[in-house]
Amino acid sequence: MTGSDALREEIYRLAAAAEADPETTSNLKSLAVQHWANFDEFTVEDLEDIFRDEWRTRGLPFNDNVEI
Repeated sequence: MTGSDALREEIYRLAAAAEADPETTSNLKSLAVQHWANFDEFTVEDLEDIFRDEWRTRGLPFNDNVEI
């Protein structure tokens, strides 16, 4: 499994958990920064885009305008 595959699998798992709890709103930049240490072949911005795409696909709420 490549780093990209592992990242997508982790993001899918997190999105499924957020989907199971409709009260959850995720701070995408925070998630991206947290995962950057493990998946440093991507930029934080790349990670944020991947999270945003997965959240939008599922119709989940997100906050991508927060400062870190």
